[in-house]
Amino acid sequence: MKDEEIITLTKCDNTIVADEIVAKLADKGIIASLHDELNDPAYGAYGPNPGIAVRVFKKDYEQSQHILKGISDSRSELLPFCPHCGSEKIRVLEKSVRKRPILAILLGIVMIILGSSGLVLPIFLESLGSMRVYALIISPFVLLGGVLLVLPQGSHQYYLCTECGKKFKK
Repeated sequence: MKDEEIITLTKCDNTIVADEIVAKLADKGIIASLHDELNDPAYGAYGPNPGIAVRVFKKDYEQSQHILKGISDSRSELLPFCPHCGSEKIRVLEKSVRKRPILAILLGIVMIILGSSGLVLPIFLESLGSMRVYALIISPFVLLGGVLLVLPQGSHQYYLCTECGKKFKK
């Protein structure tokens, strides 16, 4: 009869996560039940962190833990969580777009012009034949540097943890 003992696998903050866990367990043939401790008349009877308990038979506990770990890993890739305190209570802040200074963009444009002319002019003008070394070695790097200066910088999505108040990016 010890195999028929029901134990708590995990506690969830909301029914969406709890239902997802029960559905994944059911897909693997594991029977699970939910117990909403938040609606229990004896508040605090289950410890300081009440929530929705997902319960399984003791014989299925180890297999259920592996399934739960897979669910947690996939959720953590999709949903941000605070790297400081581990909370999932996150608020999305405005996306920040970093802009390059005008001087950097102008320098990039000049470098693109110099790099392009260094590649093209020696082909058409024989008097610039001595510039072939410049054309073959230096011009591509000048051109690449100019393009990199003109391209916009990446943007970052920032989040704010409502538990500890720290700002972070994912």
